[in-house]
Amino acid sequence: MNESKQCVAILGAGPGLGQALAREYGIRGHAVALVARRIEPLQALCADLAQEGIEAAAFSADFRPSADNMQRLFAAIRGRFGEVHALYYGPNAPEAFTAAATLTVADVQDKMDLFLYGLMDAVAQVLPDMRRRQAGSILVGLGGSAIHGMPYMSGPGPALAAARNYLHSLHGEMAREGIHVGMLVLSAVIRQSGWHTAMASGAVRFDLPPGFSIPEIEPHELAARLLAFADARQAAELIYPPMP
Repeated sequence: MNESKQCVAILGAGPGLGQALAREYGIRGHAVALVARRIEPLQALCADLAQEGIEAAAFSADFRPSADNMQRLFAAIRGRFGEVHALYYGPNAPEAFTAAATLTVADVQDKMDLFLYGLMDAVAQVLPDMRRRQAGSILVGLGGSAIHGMPYMSGPGPALAAARNYLHSLHGEMAREGIHVGMLVLSAVIRQSGWHTAMASGAVRFDLPPGFSIPEIEPHELAARLLAFADARQAAELIYPPMP
């Protein structure tokens, strides 16, 4: 176990924002726990980070609720790095949007499991230690449909909106205890991410409403914006692109 460094756990680590956040936190001296369902890409990323002098380890987990998914995951992280000082929760789930008129209860339940219940499970694993220390950071990545529902672009939106509501409440409750809870609400495609790859290959296709386009952003630029937002420890929400 290495408790000489603070640990950040990045849940949903991938080649886009997760990788960029791992590098930014590592440069700051954090040990990095990278978590996703597929461990092989994470092991390759750990090897790259090691060449830059960043200590990182890969962990495989399914974020959907079960009796002990998150307990086992965070027990393994604590066994390697000690307590988690910062958490980023941003599962990567590239898929086509769904018209609200055809959305089913099963569709929404699946998204709630990933975007709300999995998030709550992860928070429950890190919050007690953070409250005892009176310090910590919880960051969550959400899509723009958490705020704006658009015709033919439903699917994850209801679950993301529920997560946003939960996080706003948690932000207000934890601020007085020295814990910053914040969310990135992103209406853009992160270059090199799973979404970007799926859209470029045609694996994910959808028809945008007239006059609507999706901007792109480099992962390192977004990571820098997100950490500056976290460092300020003030607002609950970072919206990109900024709302007019």
